[in-house]
Amino acid sequence: MFIDDVKDELEGNSIQKKTKAKATKDSPQVKGISISLPLKEGDSGSFVRDIQKQLLKSGIGLPLYGADGFFGEETELAVMRFQRAYKLLVDGLVGPQTIKKLEEITKKKTETTDFPLPTNVLQKGDKGEAVKQLQRALKEVQFDPKFIDGIYGELTEDAVLRFQSMYQALLDDGIYGPKTRKFLNLELSE
Repeated sequence: MFIDDVKDELEGNSIQKKTKAKATKDSPQVKGISISLPLKEGDSGSFVRDIQKQLLKSGIGLPLYGADGFFGEETELAVMRFQRAYKLLVDGLVGPQTIKKLEEITKKKTETTDFPLPTNVLQKGDKGEAVKQLQRALKEVQFDPKFIDGIYGELTEDAVLRFQSMYQALLDDGIYGPKTRKFLNLELSE
Protein backbone atom coordinates (compact mmCIF):
# COMPACT_ATOMS: atom_id res chain seq x y z
CA MET A 1 0.00 0.00 0.00
CA PHE A 2 1.17 3.51 -0.72
CA ILE A 3 1.10 4.48 2.96
CA ASP A 4 3.56 1.64 3.69
CA ASP A 5 5.98 3.07 1.12
CA VAL A 6 5.83 6.51 2.72
CA LYS A 7 6.29 5.01 6.18
CA ASP A 8 9.37 3.12 4.95
CA GLU A 9 10.74 6.32 3.49
CA LEU A 10 10.18 8.24 6.73
CA GLU A 11 11.98 5.53 8.67
CA GLY A 12 14.92 5.62 6.28
CA ASN A 13 14.13 2.39 4.45
CA SER A 14 13.87 4.02 1.03
CA ILE A 15 13.45 1.83 -2.01
CA GLN A 16 14.68 4.62 -4.20
CA LYS A 17 17.77 6.81 -3.75
CA LYS A 18 17.24 10.52 -3.57
CA THR A 19 18.73 12.27 -6.54
CA LYS A 20 18.46 15.99 -5.82
CA ALA A 21 18.69 18.19 -2.76
CA LYS A 22 14.96 18.93 -3.01
CA ALA A 23 14.10 15.65 -1.27
CA THR A 24 13.97 16.27 2.47
CA LYS A 25 12.68 14.43 5.49
CA ASP A 26 9.42 16.39 5.13
CA SER A 27 8.96 15.47 1.47
CA PRO A 28 9.78 11.79 1.03
CA GLN A 29 10.36 10.36 -2.42
CA VAL A 30 8.39 7.16 -2.85
CA LYS A 31 8.27 5.23 -6.09
CA GLY A 32 8.72 8.43 -8.08
CA ILE A 33 6.12 10.41 -6.14
CA SER A 34 6.90 13.24 -3.78
CA ILE A 35 4.64 13.73 -0.78
CA SER A 36 4.95 16.88 1.24
CA LEU A 37 4.20 16.32 4.90
CA PRO A 38 2.21 17.15 6.81
CA LEU A 39 -0.95 16.45 4.84
CA LYS A 40 -3.62 19.00 5.54
CA GLU A 41 -7.04 20.23 4.49
CA GLY A 42 -7.13 20.81 0.73
CA ASP A 43 -4.70 17.99 -0.15
CA SER A 44 -5.90 15.13 -2.34
CA GLY A 45 -4.76 11.94 -4.02
CA SER A 46 -4.11 8.26 -3.41
CA PHE A 47 -2.10 8.89 -0.25
CA VAL A 48 -5.00 10.85 1.26
CA ARG A 49 -7.32 7.96 0.33
CA ASP A 50 -4.94 5.52 2.06
CA ILE A 51 -4.93 7.69 5.19
CA GLN A 52 -8.74 7.81 5.11
CA LYS A 53 -8.92 4.01 4.80
CA GLN A 54 -6.55 3.67 7.74
CA LEU A 55 -8.72 6.05 9.79
CA LEU A 56 -11.81 4.02 8.95
CA LYS A 57 -10.04 0.78 9.76
CA SER A 58 -8.99 2.22 13.11
CA GLY A 59 -12.65 2.90 13.91
CA ILE A 60 -12.75 6.62 13.15
CA GLY A 61 -15.78 7.40 11.01
CA LEU A 62 -16.00 9.39 7.79
CA PRO A 63 -19.77 9.15 7.34
CA LEU A 64 -20.29 11.85 4.70
CA TYR A 65 -17.64 11.11 2.08
CA GLY A 66 -15.76 7.99 3.19
CA ALA A 67 -12.37 7.35 1.61
CA ASP A 68 -12.76 9.73 -1.33
CA GLY A 69 -9.13 10.91 -1.62
CA PHE A 70 -9.90 14.53 -0.68
CA PHE A 71 -8.65 15.94 2.64
CA GLY A 72 -11.62 18.10 3.57
CA GLU A 73 -13.11 19.26 6.85
CA GLU A 74 -14.52 15.79 7.58
CA THR A 75 -11.07 14.19 7.20
CA GLU A 76 -9.45 16.89 9.31
CA LEU A 77 -11.93 16.30 12.14
CA ALA A 78 -11.41 12.52 11.84
CA VAL A 79 -7.63 13.02 12.09
CA MET A 80 -8.15 15.19 15.17
CA ARG A 81 -10.36 12.52 16.79
CA PHE A 82 -7.72 9.89 16.02
CA GLN A 83 -4.94 12.07 17.43
CA ARG A 84 -6.92 12.75 20.60
CA ALA A 85 -7.79 9.06 21.04
CA TYR A 86 -4.13 8.04 20.79
CA LYS A 87 -2.71 10.95 22.78
CA LEU A 88 -0.90 12.61 19.88
CA LEU A 89 -0.62 16.34 19.29
CA VAL A 90 -4.14 17.29 18.13
CA ASP A 91 -3.63 19.57 15.13
CA GLY A 92 -5.58 17.86 12.32
CA LEU A 93 -2.39 17.45 10.27
CA VAL A 94 -1.07 14.08 9.11
CA GLY A 95 2.65 14.03 9.79
CA PRO A 96 5.15 11.30 10.62
CA GLN A 97 3.82 10.63 14.15
CA THR A 98 0.21 10.31 13.01
CA ILE A 99 1.23 8.02 10.13
CA LYS A 100 3.30 5.86 12.48
CA LYS A 101 0.40 5.51 14.95
CA LEU A 102 -2.10 4.74 12.15
CA GLU A 103 0.20 1.96 10.93
CA GLU A 104 0.66 0.61 14.44
CA ILE A 105 -3.09 0.47 15.05
CA THR A 106 -4.11 -1.03 11.70
CA LYS A 107 -1.21 -3.33 10.83
CA LYS A 108 -2.61 -6.52 12.37
CA LYS A 109 -2.94 -9.23 9.75
CA THR A 110 -5.59 -11.91 10.16
CA GLU A 111 -6.49 -15.14 8.45
CA THR A 112 -10.09 -15.11 7.16
CA THR A 113 -10.52 -18.67 8.42
CA ASP A 114 -10.19 -17.28 11.95
CA PHE A 115 -13.37 -15.31 11.30
CA PRO A 116 -15.85 -17.29 9.20
CA LEU A 117 -18.44 -14.94 7.79
CA PRO A 118 -22.14 -15.67 7.45
CA THR A 119 -23.41 -16.10 3.90
CA ASN A 120 -26.94 -14.86 4.53
CA VAL A 121 -28.20 -11.26 4.46
CA LEU A 122 -28.30 -9.65 7.90
CA GLN A 123 -29.87 -6.38 8.99
CA LYS A 124 -31.11 -4.46 12.00
CA GLY A 125 -33.41 -6.64 14.09
CA ASP A 126 -31.70 -9.96 13.24
CA LYS A 127 -30.36 -12.15 16.05
CA GLY A 128 -28.24 -15.28 16.40
CA GLU A 129 -24.87 -16.88 15.81
CA ALA A 130 -24.51 -15.39 12.30
CA VAL A 131 -24.75 -11.89 13.81
CA LYS A 132 -22.07 -12.83 16.38
CA GLN A 133 -19.78 -13.97 13.55
CA LEU A 134 -20.29 -10.64 11.80
CA GLN A 135 -19.68 -8.69 15.01
CA ARG A 136 -16.42 -10.57 15.71
CA ALA A 137 -15.18 -9.92 12.17
CA LEU A 138 -16.10 -6.22 12.35
CA LYS A 139 -14.23 -5.88 15.63
CA GLU A 140 -11.17 -7.60 14.12
CA VAL A 141 -10.98 -5.08 11.25
CA GLN A 142 -11.29 -2.18 13.72
CA PHE A 143 -15.00 -1.43 13.19
CA ASP A 144 -15.98 -2.37 16.72
CA PRO A 145 -19.73 -2.80 17.23
CA LYS A 146 -19.04 -2.61 21.02
CA PHE A 147 -20.91 -5.84 21.89
CA ILE A 148 -20.58 -9.39 20.58
CA ASP A 149 -24.11 -10.26 21.66
CA GLY A 150 -25.72 -11.70 18.53
CA ILE A 151 -28.14 -8.77 18.23
CA TYR A 152 -28.00 -6.68 15.04
CA GLY A 153 -28.90 -3.40 16.70
CA GLU A 154 -27.94 0.23 16.14
CA LEU A 155 -24.28 -0.31 17.10
CA THR A 156 -23.81 -3.22 14.70
CA GLU A 157 -25.64 -1.34 11.96
CA ASP A 158 -23.35 1.66 12.56
CA ALA A 159 -20.22 -0.54 12.41
CA VAL A 160 -21.42 -2.03 9.09
CA LEU A 161 -22.17 1.48 7.74
CA ARG A 162 -18.69 2.72 8.73
CA PHE A 163 -17.14 -0.30 7.04
CA GLN A 164 -19.23 0.15 3.87
CA SER A 165 -18.18 3.80 3.64
CA MET A 166 -14.61 2.64 2.90
CA TYR A 167 -15.62 1.31 -0.52
CA GLN A 168 -17.41 3.10 -3.33
CA ALA A 169 -18.65 -0.25 -4.65
CA LEU A 170 -20.72 -0.77 -1.49
CA LEU A 171 -24.06 0.83 -0.81
CA ASP A 172 -23.91 2.52 2.61
CA ASP A 173 -27.14 1.00 3.91
CA GLY A 174 -26.01 -0.81 7.08
CA ILE A 175 -27.19 -4.14 5.68
CA TYR A 176 -24.71 -7.03 5.57
CA GLY A 177 -25.04 -8.86 2.25
CA PRO A 178 -22.89 -10.63 -0.37
CA LYS A 179 -20.97 -7.52 -1.47
CA THR A 180 -20.23 -6.39 2.08
CA ARG A 181 -19.14 -9.96 2.88
CA LYS A 182 -16.74 -9.94 -0.08
CA PHE A 183 -15.05 -6.70 1.03
CA LEU A 184 -14.99 -7.77 4.69
CA ASN A 185 -13.20 -10.96 3.62
CA LEU A 186 -10.73 -8.78 1.72
CA GLU A 187 -9.98 -6.74 4.85
CA LEU A 188 -9.64 -9.84 7.01
CA SER A 189 -7.13 -11.33 4.59
CA GLU A 190 -4.81 -8.29 4.56
